[in-house]
Amino acid sequence: MTLMEIIIIFTLKLLTELVLMFSVLLVFIIIYLIYCIFSIQHSLFIRSLCRVKTTEKIVFLSFDDGPSSQFTAEILDELKRRDIKAVFFCIGNHAESSPGLVKRIVEEGHLIGNHTYSHDWALTLKSSHEFENELEKAETAIKSIIGREVNLFRPPFGVTNPSIAKAVKKRNLLSIGWDIRSLDTVITDPDKLRRRIIRKLRPGSIILLHDNRCITSLILSELIDDIESNGYKIVPLKPYLSLN
Repeated sequence: MTLMEIIIIFTLKLLTELVLMFSVLLVFIIIYLIYCIFSIQHSLFIRSLCRVKTTEKIVFLSFDDGPSSQFTAEILDELKRRDIKAVFFCIGNHAESSPGLVKRIVEEGHLIGNHTYSHDWALTLKSSHEFENELEKAETAIKSIIGREVNLFRPPFGVTNPSIAKAVKKRNLLSIGWDIRSLDTVITDPDKLRRRIIRKLRPGSIILLHDNRCITSLILSELIDDIESNGYKIVPLKPYLSLN
């Protein structure tokens, strides 16, 4: 075998290994990006507040996808009875259907946020301009009811990407995530749901619940009892927004 043949074989082998290495690296990068799109805690595209930095045993309640004509009032009743303030991320078209509940949320001292107008999976594939229109439409619906703008936002399904990030930045919204996903949209056993949440508690946790779910309204009172019996206090998020 000549020297030239040896060089050619060595070069081909090296190129093959480099192509394989870069292919594996590319696959890992794609997997990581997909994971970050569906994981709001990573804040790769949007910086989101998912947990308050504190050593105090305090936690925060948040409710998505309302207002619901079936369950939101029951949840508000329980929160009022316990003197607890939460954050409600409202869908624009739901707000239009239940303006009285939106007013009540604000009047009783809770924070309210933009959860887009339609909460459609297709939004994750929209351009930044189209997503901004969704945000603006939801904001208009909520503002027409409460008389002021809202500056909090939570992405539907917790999905973020560059287009959503650009729209959120343009609207100057503060993205709020969570570090405890209750899965109250999936779990049907009330005890299992409560145990899941309690098991994940830590100082500064933001708990994701849904005020359009029957199981959430059913467990809320016992969930609050469980949280408090574990030495935690449920507090309003508002004072901690500027600190984080």
